[in-house]
Amino acid sequence: MFTLKCEIRIGSYTFYSVKEVKIKRSLHSFVDTATITIPASAVLQYAGKLPTKSVVSSADQFTEGNKVQIWLGYDEDRQLEFEGFIKRINAASSCVIECEGYSWQLRQKGVLDSNKEIGLKKLLSKITAGTDILLSNEIPDLNLNQAYFSGMSGADILDWLKKHLYLNVYFEGKLLYVGFDHMESPQAGVYARDKKATDAVSYQKVKNDAGYQIGYNVIKDDELKFRKASDAHVLVKAIYIDKKNQPHTAEAGDKNGAETTIHISHFEDDSALKKAAENKLKTLKYDGYEGKLIAFLQPFAFPGCKVEISDKKYPIRNGTYRIESTEVTFGASGGRRIAEIGLKM
Repeated sequence: MFTLKCEIRIGSYTFYSVKEVKIKRSLHSFVDTATITIPASAVLQYAGKLPTKSVVSSADQFTEGNKVQIWLGYDEDRQLEFEGFIKRINAASSCVIECEGYSWQLRQKGVLDSNKEIGLKKLLSKITAGTDILLSNEIPDLNLNQAYFSGMSGADILDWLKKHLYLNVYFEGKLLYVGFDHMESPQAGVYARDKKATDAVSYQKVKNDAGYQIGYNVIKDDELKFRKASDAHVLVKAIYIDKKNQPHTAEAGDKNGAETTIHISHFEDDSALKKAAENKLKTLKYDGYEGKLIAFLQPFAFPGCKVEISDKKYPIRNGTYRIESTEVTFGASGGRRIAEIGLKM
């Protein structure tokens, strides 16, 4: 018999019961979010000294910017589902603590930077300086032209990179990735007892793929639809206009397919232009699933992880797929993981 367990670390406090937790993470967004709902009042347990006041207002114990770690699982097998900071506290009949991942640190940092030409890695190093954010070693070397940022926050610049350069931008905990593909080796936090949210977390590579068997450890799969790349006929054109007003074009996909055009304005590298077109094509044409399945908390998986799906009714669907996003809920009614399944690996 498995027993659901939680360990919520906020600042210097740790608690092991909660009304409800909701967590959202995605490869398509660099903003991880979580909400923690606890009773409006709480009894504090002290170690080594007597309390002067045992019953306190829950909301008064926390402040915006407090570090947060949410560990969930069964028995002693607890996994790091979320890490970030308190964004807002709503004190009502219940205390609702709204949290944001490490993008929160970039919202607090204004950037005034003008560069006729700058490398992507150098730009990211500038906007993350002074934060806890680490940059992935898999970020590609790209040169950006006319990169002028005034009155923007670090989060605004990440949003700009997504919208104007069609790059993938997302966090894996405190690790930031920006590029045309995705991180090859996802890393998960390593659980340790008697730690605080302010203590550093150790990470290790995810060694085994999660496994979902339709009709066994999947609660609901009616939103999950299988799609084949051969059924979609798409042509993506990426266009860059250089300083001499000359167009540079790169294409990816089917020559006679439905055309999608993207305009790139800040790099003129032809190979990068081709990768931008291919990256857009991956979202429109692929072998894999679209939609979501609902499962239990375990097997543990998060966006970017690989998952093996087996379906006895439709063996053609068996294979290894990438998880695009997850929504995790935890509370008195149990724990659930809603996983969005995407590209077949």
